[in-house]
Amino acid sequence: LIVLGGLSFVLNQLIKRSLNSMGGKGDPADYLLLVTLVALVLLGIIFSALFFFMDSSTWTSSLFFYMMTAVLGLGIFVPWLQHLIKRHPLFWLVEFLVHSHTRLYLLSYWVFLVLSACAVVLYQNSKRTPDSKKLQVSTVTRKYFHFLAVATYIPGLIFDMQLLFVASVACFAIFVLLEYVRYFRIRPLGQTLRNLLTLFLDERDSGPLILTHIYLLLGMSLPVWLFPRLCASSLSSPSTLLPYCGVL
Repeated sequence: LIVLGGLSFVLNQLIKRSLNSMGGKGDPADYLLLVTLVALVLLGIIFSALFFFMDSSTWTSSLFFYMMTAVLGLGIFVPWLQHLIKRHPLFWLVEFLVHSHTRLYLLSYWVFLVLSACAVVLYQNSKRTPDSKKLQVSTVTRKYFHFLAVATYIPGLIFDMQLLFVASVACFAIFVLLEYVRYFRIRPLGQTLRNLLTLFLDERDSGPLILTHIYLLLGMSLPVWLFPRLCASSLSSPSTLLPYCGVL
């Protein structure tokens, strides 16, 4: 209920912001977030209903998952975003990413952090043995991922908050889609993700879903998502804590 309530609040704020921008030229990043959230919710509802009657772990179901995601994405959500921003989303995204050298440097830095996180996951799993199936990583290892999250957000807030906005939306979409793949055991990655992430589960992930990393991302991103202009102005005003609320 808390998640649904929070999601409803975010969607409500985004829809209001989009309606207020209809008369003028709205920020494409706002529309990107709105379309992404709606797309993820609809995909989750569709696949939950579909796989209630089907075995989601078969190759047939997996192919259907990928085809349905591609059809809905390219046939509905991308055209919807194109209609809102009045440009093809791919062209806008490429131009946005190469807008300045700072963005390229930040992207390279973030790619390095992502590779570091993946290396930690693979290394921790490489230490597993058949006798240590219930082994869990230490709290220090979990805090390492929190450190990576902070190391990701602070440079983005300081140097290019708009890029951080778009990158966090993309990261959120990837996290949710990968969770769909893991939860529904979509081949070929579903079972692999289950095995890799087992070490990092704790009492907060005792249910069928693994949401800790998504909660962390949402907690750090919501101030920027909901109040992007206020956060941008706060960076140059005495009240500079608002953009860092999620990090703090």
